[in-house]
Amino acid sequence: MYITLPQSEQDWSAYYDLRWRVLRAPWRQPKGSERDALEQIAYHVMVKTTTDRTIGVGRIHPASVEKWQIRYMAVEKNFRDQGIGKMLLLELERHARTQGATRIVLNARNSATAFYLKHDYKICGEAPTLFGVIQHLCMQKILPT
Repeated sequence: MYITLPQSEQDWSAYYDLRWRVLRAPWRQPKGSERDALEQIAYHVMVKTTTDRTIGVGRIHPASVEKWQIRYMAVEKNFRDQGIGKMLLLELERHARTQGATRIVLNARNSATAFYLKHDYKICGEAPTLFGVIQHLCMQKILPT
């Protein structure tokens, strides 16, 4: 496994396809719902297998100079609990720090809060419920200087 940035048209297609399959398709959301207006300013990363299969994706974008937000973290179901989420998270945090971030925020599905707590994120409140059924919590991490 290795972490990289999506570069080719094939990379971007695999990147968005994984986001849609993991985060949107189970709730019958249409293709395209896995994207938003901040794609162009965001920093995107992906984890691939040695055979170049995309198995993890994530992105981070500036909410302000000091505050950055992680969105659309997704790991292929059969590859979870193998350190892929950690690889993605550490790279997103590293990039944000190089851009002057002192704090990272995210809205975590309840099923993912333990993962973020393990990586020093703190719960800061409730977040919107997605599609009327997927509860989220606001979480944040103050980055070490």
